[in-house]
Amino acid sequence: MDRIALLACPAECRADHPRRAHHDRLLAVERDADAVLELFETAVTWAELEYPEETTIPPARWVEFARMHRWQDPDRVLRIFLLAADMAGRSARPAPVPLVRASGDGICPTLAPAPERHLRLAP
Repeated sequence: MDRIALLACPAECRADHPRRAHHDRLLAVERDADAVLELFETAVTWAELEYPEETTIPPARWVEFARMHRWQDPDRVLRIFLLAADMAGRSARPAPVPLVRASGDGICPTLAPAPERHLRLAP
């Protein structure tokens, strides 16, 4: 793996860093079907599971990762990472919508809408 990493990586990737294992697993996507499956599993579970930020390259950076590295078939690898990043984005949980109470809501809803109220400024 080290020889492949040295050939495929820009200089900033060559130093040891906490994300090295995940980085090297992402590099394997081009030649290892299990690595592709692992990438897609990560993508579909990204919003459900907590992946450690310090050791995992997040989906928001996968396309950038693909573009920064050299591949035998760059277009194919870019398609893989684009698809995985899209899957991760679609599986993200929507932001919670704040609950608001409207007239008629609650234990005793009213049958008629609440009267309009206009604020008046004091002179």
